[in-house]
Amino acid sequence: MNSTPIDLHGPRPTEPILQHGHVTVRDAVEADFGAIGELTVRAYIDGGHLQEGDHYLENLADVATRAAAARVLVAEVPGPDGTPVVAGSVVLSLPGMEMSELAQDGELEFRMLAVHPDHHRKGVARALVRTVIARAEAHEAISAVVLTTMETMLGAHRLYESEGFVRTPERDWCLSEIMTLTPGQPDKCFPVYRRPV
Repeated sequence: MNSTPIDLHGPRPTEPILQHGHVTVRDAVEADFGAIGELTVRAYIDGGHLQEGDHYLENLADVATRAAAARVLVAEVPGPDGTPVVAGSVVLSLPGMEMSELAQDGELEFRMLAVHPDHHRKGVARALVRTVIARAEAHEAISAVVLTTMETMLGAHRLYESEGFVRTPERDWCLSEIMTLTPGQPDKCFPVYRRPV
């Protein structure tokens, strides 16, 4: 176990490239940002979680901003010609970081887990989740992994539970707790999962 505190703010340390079957997970680089933004937006729209025109889609597409504020991982799979293709992505953050929504001391948070619709049910999301867990386990300062999900993401809920995450309803939160809703704007609430490491 690494006794050095995990640091997602500073220069990118050399992190292992993890292989999960045919899926390779590594730190994203700037050349990946376009593909990550596109697949994340498509995953949320095609999955029925957001509609075209939702203002949050701009955040999902803006990979450069989240990469400057957190750590972005990318999952690749072999394309038709064997060349690696970006198939999924996830964001890692720590308490106090701009991208963190709920991480507390000793917790690593992941957000915006997304897989391109063309690569669903191929182990990409599981590879990303397992990489997040492995990175958390490599640092003694981290005792748990946490995430916020959407009520509509039932397939993701099953994945998280199969990887040892447990619903933590006392930490669920709603938009109305962090912003003033406009007249007629429905409130949305978000389930939280947590996994000790």
